Amino acid sequence: MTQLPSFQKTFEVHSYESFYNGQLKPSKLIDYFNDTGENHSETIGHSMENIFQQGFSWIVLSWNVAIEKWPQLRDKITIETWISKVKRCFAYREFLLKNNRNKPIIRASSRWIFYNLTKNRSERIPRNLINLWPISEQETYSDAIQDSAILQQAEYQSFENSYQVQKEDIDILGHVHNTRYVYWGMDNKPEFIKKEYILKHIQVTYHHEIKYPGDIVIKQKMFPLPDKKNMLIHDQIIADNKHKVSAEIVTKWEKRSSL
Repeated sequence: MTQLPSFQKTFEVHSYESFYNGQLKPSKLIDYFNDTGENHSETIGHSMENIFQQGFSWIVLSWNVAIEKWPQLRDKITIETWISKVKRCFAYREFLLKNNRNKPIIRASSRWIFYNLTKNRSERIPRNLINLWPISEQETYSDAIQDSAILQQAEYQSFENSYQVQKEDIDILGHVHNTRYVYWGMDNKPEFIKKEYILKHIQVTYHHEIKYPGDIVIKQKMFPLPDKKNMLIHDQIIADNKHKVSAEIVTKWEKRSSL
């Protein structure tokens, strides 16, 4: 049977996945993406459990997500995903989130690395595995905000917060799951940002793993955009015992028009 280039999965937004105002939480959005990608892999006989038993895993390196409109409580949405490129040990996966009228409202790109758990290093993706994937070279979103010159400005507001790593933060590989970084980054935002602004773009880059037990420090810098209404926020998530940046999150926030 010929495999289609893309795979689709439908979700309904539940109350435990939403903020007080009914908006889907960003960390739950990433959970949706992870679930859809895993289900796509299962349809070609390449489940996470299967490759884990063989001593390999996929580790996400980055997310780049652009939001036109956030899903709300009880919304029924469909996520479409496909592989856009495979290069050496890297695979690039795209996501398109559509509302119940089939209109795209969120676009996302991600980069993954094929990892040998026994040798503790990346490994070239086997040809027989690549042949299982139908490739569609269409990219959903390529604009980046992590390279914005605004993040180099000398004037900004800064905040710092700390968290303890909990057992429930840990995934099957024994380190903090990729969605938890997003949760920390969003939870760390000042209340006026959460109430007066809406998240329109999120870009995450993972550098080093974080394990349990441990503590993390989040260093946050807020940069107003030239329009003086919207802003970029740069978060560094630092493993306190290693004193090195484990992940960076850059977000773009737009002032809510109703305020």
